[in-house]
Amino acid sequence: MFRKVLVVLGAVALVAASTTAVPATAATKISNGVSCKKAGATTKVGTTSFRCAKNPLVKNSKLTWLSFDCLSISSTYNKAVANLPKVKAVTDSTIAKLDADIVKQAAQVEKANKLIPEYQAKIDTITAQLLVLKADTANLTKNKKTIDAFTSAVRNYEIAIRGFTTVGKQNERSKKARVAALAQYTNSQAEIATSLDLAKLICKKGL
Repeated sequence: MFRKVLVVLGAVALVAASTTAVPATAATKISNGVSCKKAGATTKVGTTSFRCAKNPLVKNSKLTWLSFDCLSISSTYNKAVANLPKVKAVTDSTIAKLDADIVKQAAQVEKANKLIPEYQAKIDTITAQLLVLKADTANLTKNKKTIDAFTSAVRNYEIAIRGFTTVGKQNERSKKARVAALAQYTNSQAEIATSLDLAKLICKKGL
């Protein structure tokens, strides 16, 4: 009986030893940042796919396993960074043109602010004279040329006023467009910063 117990205990010890010992060649669990050898190789752990590649966010990086999501967001980030100088060049060109337009329009607005009251005063004066001439029904034929001339003058002054008013609106639109152009570039910078933060999170070693 004692001998059988010893045999059983020995067998249990042998099984325990074999199950707790970790072979030196045991496979390393694949995750972001784990070293790999064959560039372009792919594998899947659970629902996550990995590729053996150099980390796009790290200069002079070595081959490691990186999730497809990590590679995708990193690619998006790098493309945005590469495109930013073009965005800035377009923004600078747009701002320069708008600044020139704003200066010209501002001069027209200043002129309009002076002339519109003058033109309006002339319209009021001519309109009052027209009322008198039109009220003189007995001499409408005699006064027709004068009435037509006054009517034409009023119309021309009104057209001039509308033109000056349009310049003022154009000036306001140009100023808004300038703000929008600057905001677009600022937003591009912010989006790049957000992409980088997201990429660093998704590409975090061990994920």
